[in-house]
Amino acid sequence: MAGSSLTPTHAARLLEALTGKDVTLGQFPARVAVGFMLREVLDAGEVSRAELVRRAERFNHLAVLRPDGCLAWVRSGLTQQRVAPVEWKDGTFRAHGFELGRFYNGRTGVFRLLDDELREVNGFAIADVHDDADVISRTLDGAEEAFVGLALAVGQFFSTSPADNLAALRQMPVAVAALLASSPEYLERFQYMTRGEQIQAVSKLVTNIIATWGTVSATTRALQGAALAMAEVPVLSLSAQGALAMERVAVPVGHAAAVLSGGPGAAIILQRAGEGGSSGSTSPTGGKAYSSFKSFKRAMGPAGPGKEWHHIVEQTDGNVARFGPKSIHNTENIVALDKDLHTKVSAFYSSIRYRVTGSRTMTVRDWLRSQSLEAQRDFGLRALDNVRKGAW
Repeated sequence: MAGSSLTPTHAARLLEALTGKDVTLGQFPARVAVGFMLREVLDAGEVSRAELVRRAERFNHLAVLRPDGCLAWVRSGLTQQRVAPVEWKDGTFRAHGFELGRFYNGRTGVFRLLDDELREVNGFAIADVHDDADVISRTLDGAEEAFVGLALAVGQFFSTSPADNLAALRQMPVAVAALLASSPEYLERFQYMTRGEQIQAVSKLVTNIIATWGTVSATTRALQGAALAMAEVPVLSLSAQGALAMERVAVPVGHAAAVLSGGPGAAIILQRAGEGGSSGSTSPTGGKAYSSFKSFKRAMGPAGPGKEWHHIVEQTDGNVARFGPKSIHNTENIVALDKDLHTKVSAFYSSIRYRVTGSRTMTVRDWLRSQSLEAQRDFGLRALDNVRKGAW
C-alpha cells in the first residue's frame, strides 16, 4: 500500500502473492473476502485506507461455506455450524443449498445468499443460524489444509488409470478446465502422477482459485480495451509444477479468453486452444475447425434457403471454455437444419424433461453441461433424431 491508499497496481501485486499461497480452513473465509476487496480495487480504482476499513465492515455478519462442509464467519474465522460434505452438483461445489465461493448474510438469524455486489439475491432463507455442538476441536481448524475437504468431491471424477484421468479433467469446473487446457506442460506432468497425487493436485488448485477469486465458473469472451489494439488484463497461469500465478499483461483486443465470474476485477485465463485466424484447421473429431462461429460462417457461408446452422454440442460459454472453440466450431459439430426443426431443438434444450434427465428442476441444457464432449455429442445426435420424430 502506498501512503494511505491502495492502488490497482498494489492490489494486483497482493492478489499475485495470495494466488501463490496455500490456504488453511481457518484462513479460508478471510481469504475469500480479501480476494473480493482486492478485485474491487483492481476493477474500480484507487481506494483510501478509510474506505478500505469501511468496506471491510460489510463482512461483519457474513459467512462462507468452507471446503470441509462447515459455515464459518468471515471476520472471525470461527466455525458456526456443519452443513454437509461438499459435492459437485449442478455445475458447482455445494453442500445442500450453499455454494463454495459465495457470501451469505447471517445477521437476522438465517442465512441468505448475496450476489457479487454483496446484495441479497432474493431474500429467501437457506438455513437457520444455530449453535452446532457436533463441531469439535474448533481451535484446530486453522492447522488443516483446506483442499483436503474437496478431495472426496474431486475423487469421484477419477479412475484408477492416470492416463484416463486426463479425460476426467474435462468434468472439472469450467474455470479449472480452461486453466488446465491452457497449460500443456502441466498436463504432460499430470498424466505421470498417481491417482492420489492427481486428486490432491486438482483439489488444491480448485481450493486456491475459490479462496482468492470466488467461484470457479467461467465465461468465454473476446477481450476488449480502451486502446485500439491492446488491453491490460489480470492473467492466471499454471506452471508445469502446478504453481498458480497471476500477473497483468497486455493482450491483443479480440483475443478469446476464459473469464472467471468471481465478481469485480475477474481474472483471465488465456485460451491456447482456438488461437489463430479464420482459416480452418483440423478439429479433434477430424472436421475442419475454426476459432469462432463467425469464422465458420465466413468460410462456409449461409446454411441454405430455409435453414439455420446448428451446433450438435452446444456453443455455450462453458463448453467453449472446457473443450476449446475448435472442438465446438467445426464441420463435424455444426450442421444445417430446417428453421422449424432448429427452433424445436432449441426449445427442447431449454425445457425441463424429467423422463430424459431424471431432474424436475434442471433444464436439459443445465443437466448436460457438466458432461464430457463425447457424451454431449452422443446426446445431441439422439436429441436431433427424437425431436425430428416427435418422440421428445
